Amino acid sequence: GTCRALGWPHDSAADRAAAWRRIRGSVRGFADLEPALLGRVEELIDFVAGE
Repeated sequence: GTCRALGWPHDSAADRAAAWRRIRGSVRGFADLEPALLGRVEELIDFVAGE
């Protein structure tokens, strides 16, 4: 849904992989995130890490 909302190709696994590379390439660190989103990202990391 994210790729579609951004108007990026999304039909194949290669399209989705390219989107993730594009996203990761545009973010240098947590400081690039909006404060409200940063909290949610931290919660997700804690959940995935099992803490």
